Amino acid sequence: MFRFRGLLLKMLFIILSGIFPHISLYAQLKEKTDSLIKQMPKPEHTFRSDISYTSLPLITTGIILRHERKNFRDARNKFQYNFHHTTDNYTQYTPLLLATGLKIAGYEGRSSWGRYLTSTAASYAVMGALVNGMKYSLKEQRPDGSTYNSFPSGHTATAFAAATILHKEYGLTRTPWISVAGYGLATMTGVMRVLNNRHWISDTFAGAGIGILSTELGYAIGDLFFKNKGLLRSDIKGTNDLPHHPSFFSVQVGMGIGKQSLDIATKIPEIGAYYDDEPIKKLRLSQATVVSAESAYFLTPYFGLGGQLKVTSQLMKNWQIFAQDQLSGLIEFDPQLEGFIDEFILNVESDHFSDFIFSIGPYFSLPISPRMALGGKLLIGRNYTQGVEINATVRGHQRDIDQSVEIENGLHILTYEVKGTPADNGKEYETKWDYMDIKANRSINVGTGISFTYAYKSSMAWRFFLDYDWTPRHYKVSYQPTAFIKDAARNLTFDGKKMSVDNLPQAFTTDIKKNMSKFVLGGALCISF
Repeated sequence: MFRFRGLLLKMLFIILSGIFPHISLYAQLKEKTDSLIKQMPKPEHTFRSDISYTSLPLITTGIILRHERKNFRDARNKFQYNFHHTTDNYTQYTPLLLATGLKIAGYEGRSSWGRYLTSTAASYAVMGALVNGMKYSLKEQRPDGSTYNSFPSGHTATAFAAATILHKEYGLTRTPWISVAGYGLATMTGVMRVLNNRHWISDTFAGAGIGILSTELGYAIGDLFFKNKGLLRSDIKGTNDLPHHPSFFSVQVGMGIGKQSLDIATKIPEIGAYYDDEPIKKLRLSQATVVSAESAYFLTPYFGLGGQLKVTSQLMKNWQIFAQDQLSGLIEFDPQLEGFIDEFILNVESDHFSDFIFSIGPYFSLPISPRMALGGKLLIGRNYTQGVEINATVRGHQRDIDQSVEIENGLHILTYEVKGTPADNGKEYETKWDYMDIKANRSINVGTGISFTYAYKSSMAWRFFLDYDWTPRHYKVSYQPTAFIKDAARNLTFDGKKMSVDNLPQAFTTDIKKNMSKFVLGGALCISF
């Protein structure tokens, strides 16, 4: 009713101002109109209208990523093993300090002081209950092995709760740039927790979801107490209008599509020949798990510039085929060899490939409606890869060893024969060495992709994407299954003739040049601005 009366008076004011611009009725009507507009009630905020549901996919992603957490941690160890910084102890609170500082400075936000403090206190009370309840119920060990309260990340939950408070108070009512700043700081906090080796990547995703959910529940509690009292500003309009606000910041998760493999042929350096007609050993790679952060600023509704930071993990599914060497399993096959190999241990430092990709380039948007848009991109950047690393340890007693090359069905096979009996134990030996190592060079990465964006709430959008990455790779494979023979051989002969252990093949090596490409299908949570 108030709105209708205010609108009528406003229209009457406009008409009369054109006809009687100088009479006192003009001033009276203007004063009356402004008074009625100020008395108009603020739009009611309800849990259903305010909740973004952003938290649910993040928590679900955190649970799913628990299966890949060690792979991502191994990637962190490879690139930043000694990383340590205390910045995350402070950035977790920074968005809340920004919100409170703006309010102290008199910059009007969504809530009055009383409503703001109530909603904030309720948010952190809910967050503390959820985080600590899960931490001490699940008792997940931290990646650094220090304690058993890793899942979920409390620092990340605190940061995202604070960022959501800043988003509700000022991002929705003033400018989405404030939301971008808050969630950017929160994302940095989560990344730092992983780099500091204090949390698994799954902990941080779950923590982010819990932080957002806690604030939404906290503000719902505030709405129950205050109803429509203490609401100072309404949400700004148009921030879910993609033709006018195509810029975005997003955190996204995807899964690789299709199969990838590496063909590896082993060569005996001293003999200088490949195993004739032997099927090349094929390393099969699992589908990639991809986590990335992406942002673009659009100069026009159709064209923008941006960048992406992407981390991928692919398991080498069948590395065990390289562990099936003649000597590595002798103790299982022939009890007469007891004592020669007392213990054979393979230590898998890394059984997967992890890629870090930094890329930049142009982004494109084609609005379909105010809430829907198609997108594209063309990126170029750098790819850094952490490869496979398997170490071995063998313990036993030295024996006499004779090696020879036999031809079976046209295949040249290097064989070893161990002389003696279990009673003929010699000197003890222990050998540790790099059993298998696969490295890849740094290389250029070219990426493109298409996306569909749906703006479902003010400043919030879902994005579904199909990305394609192409990288020219140079792999170096080193495979040395029998290096322990140097220490295990008391006397070494070749076809009955004495030889030096220095003449043993050092390693089977292979250089592989291959263009690797992958499609990634996934979804993203976006802040549009």
